[in-house]
Order: sequence, then C-alpha cells, then structure tokens
Amino acid sequence: MDLNTVTVRIGEADTAADITVYRDILSAVSPYFRNAFEGSFVEATDRAISLTDVTEQTFRMFLQWVHSQKCQLAKGAAFPQLEILVQNSTRKNVEETTTGSAEQQLPHRTSSSPDAETIPDTTAAFDELDDDDGLESVYHTNPEWINGYRLSLLSFLRLYIFADKYNVPQLRDDVLTAMIAQSNAWNWWPDIDRELLDFAYANLPPSSKFIRFLVLSTAYCWLSEAGSCSATRVRTMMDMNEEFAFEVIVVQNQMLKNTRSSGGLPLWLEDAVPDSCTLHEHLGQDAKQCRKRIRDQPYIFTGLIEMCAQDALG
Repeated sequence: MDLNTVTVRIGEADTAADITVYRDILSAVSPYFRNAFEGSFVEATDRAISLTDVTEQTFRMFLQWVHSQKCQLAKGAAFPQLEILVQNSTRKNVEETTTGSAEQQLPHRTSSSPDAETIPDTTAAFDELDDDDGLESVYHTNPEWINGYRLSLLSFLRLYIFADKYNVPQLRDDVLTAMIAQSNAWNWWPDIDRELLDFAYANLPPSSKFIRFLVLSTAYCWLSEAGSCSATRVRTMMDMNEEFAFEVIVVQNQMLKNTRSSGGLPLWLEDAVPDSCTLHEHLGQDAKQCRKRIRDQPYIFTGLIEMCAQDALG
C-alpha cells in the first residue's frame, strides 16, 4: 500500500477537525476521493480536502468500516443482542429478565438466497436471519429501547448519505445489509418517523435504495399492522411526506393485486426482501460475490450495527 497520507478536514472552519488518512484507503473505496487526490485538482497538490457537511463521528465510522475490510477474522460472527440499544442505567434490569445468552449466533440458512447452490446448507448468510428469541415483551415495549433503535436508524442514514455524496457504493450496500440483518434478527422493522423521512428526502434522491427500504418496511409492516386503521395511518403518512405516502400506497396496491393475479408483489416482506441483495446496487461487486462476502465476513455488518448503536447512545 502507498504510505502517502492526506488530511481530511471535517466540519466548519471554527470547529473543524483534521484527520490524517492514508490516501490509498480512500481512493480504493471511492471514485470521488480517487479523482480528488490522484487527478489535477488542488486537493491532489495540497493533499488535503474539506468536508463541511459531514460530522467527525460519521467520518470516523466510515474509516472504521474501511479498515474492517482488511480484517482477517474467522468466518461467522455473533449478532448483537437487542439490549445493545438500552442505556446503561436500565440495561442491568433488562438483562435480569432474560435468560438467553448475551449474543445471538447465526442460525441455519434458508433457501431464499439467489445463489443457494454455492453456499453450504449449514451456513446462514448474515442478512437471511429470521430468529425470534422471544424477547419482544422485554425490549419492543420498552420506550427507551425503541428510541435507541430510532436514533440508530438516523446513524445508519447519516452513513448512507455520506456514501451517497462521496460515491462509496459498497458502503451503501453494506448499510442496507446491516439494517436488513438487524431487522430480521430482532423481528423489528422501522416504523414511520418524521425526522428520519425529512432527513432522508432532504439529502437523498427519492429513488434511493435507503428510501425504498423504508417504503417496503412501512407498507408491509407498519401500514399492515393487525388492529390498526389503514385510513388513519395513510393520513399520518400524507401529513409527514406526500411523496413517501404515495410510494407506500403503490406498494400496498401491488401487494393486493397479487391476491388476484401473479402480477403484483409478494404478500409477505420476507418474500419481497429475502435478503439485502434485493436492494443492492452491486456496483462494487456482482450478486454472487456479494453473497459470498456477506457469508464470509459478517463482522463487517456486525461492526456497522454496533457503531450505529453506540452513536445513538452517545
């Protein structure tokens, strides 16, 4: 690796933080940084670049993700338990009411992966988890845990926005893999949230895969929740974001169409999104390479989940 370093200045001038990074590390994952530091731009001459629209925490999380690609860890990873999103002050009480282990191990794979023939039947890809450990009554009704989960989604979104602005396609795919794996393992998908929607639509194109993930989870889970009034929830969505509400309604109509013909979407979310490749761009790796990477290097995605959880608690 080239040992030449560059300086990345994060934030506004008065409070900016200078972070020294190996140039090749940035260039390897982002055409934006590669063009800046290896082209004829002033950044290449000065070996410095300013990112005023990124927080230091988000950039350091990005760097940690970059370095995780180089890790040589054993295959397999322990999945963070739900209590990671509970504040320290109440975590002990929650732990005392659970009898499970501190972490969830990857269960057996399902047959929904697009290249199931290439993956051993005894191994689950990280984003194919569907493990219900019975802890919903402890965590999913806990307002503190729910708020921690919401804040972790905002951390995921900030990382995704960074990857979108600075052209890091693999990070965009990895964020979605981590989010889908987290949702499957914890049996908890994002609810509609005004702050999350406002931030997403202000910083991402409506066609973004992140927004598509929110659309699907809202249509399949939140809007279709048993005992809820769909008309009331549609009005709630319209008040928050009309464009988002329209996309959710389109998905639900396609789901209903499936009851009458084969031209609609599947009726169940696990069939519509059997794994994260459904929402990947696959600009860095093709689908086959992506499935192998998710199976062989789950610690990359565990790291993203833990980083975003710690960012939320911080």
